[in-house]
Amino acid sequence: MLNARLNRHHTGLTLWGDGYSLRQLHGLVHSLVEQSALIEDKEGYVLGLAYDLRKAYEGQRQREVLDVGLDDRLTIYGVEILWPYILLQTGQLRQALADLPSSKLDQALLYQLEHAVESALRQVVPATAEDILQTVRQIAVSPYPQLEDALHSRCAYFVGLSPRQRLSKLHRVIETLHPAYQLVVGTGKPLQPGILPPETFPGEDEWPAFEW
Repeated sequence: MLNARLNRHHTGLTLWGDGYSLRQLHGLVHSLVEQSALIEDKEGYVLGLAYDLRKAYEGQRQREVLDVGLDDRLTIYGVEILWPYILLQTGQLRQALADLPSSKLDQALLYQLEHAVESALRQVVPATAEDILQTVRQIAVSPYPQLEDALHSRCAYFVGLSPRQRLSKLHRVIETLHPAYQLVVGTGKPLQPGILPPETFPGEDEWPAFEW
């Protein structure tokens, strides 16, 4: 079973699960990335979720032992993931699965991930959560070959914000990943009030130091 806990400084969430569940999800991510025509970069940020899951169940990130009744104990493993990454990873995995043959187990695994991520998002930004999720769905079905480079620069900007700003600007950061944003920027037309201009994202190779 998967669940998510909010990170203290609002950088993202910590995804938790038992070793078996994390291994199953790891296998599904690998399979979808390999088979999906939508995910063009087979070594890119979507596959990065599989890397994080593997590091988790191998015990290289966080670990807890839970008392689950009488003499039973369960070890669970966690891994921290930034909001922009986990939102786009989950969105693209859902679209990839929609385009491929799938089993009930495949659907159940992805529903668990979506439930964990979306529940955490609604908890931390209840006013904008649905707008964020709708934007992510639109990004996931749109061809956008520069998405990974853009996502890197957005995350560099996002982690440099204060914890309070991360909450207030998460939706604004996500909407700049939409292909429509690139089209508007390309025309040189003025952006609507509140939209982050492209010069906001300098595209640093090195991210600023931050606390999870």
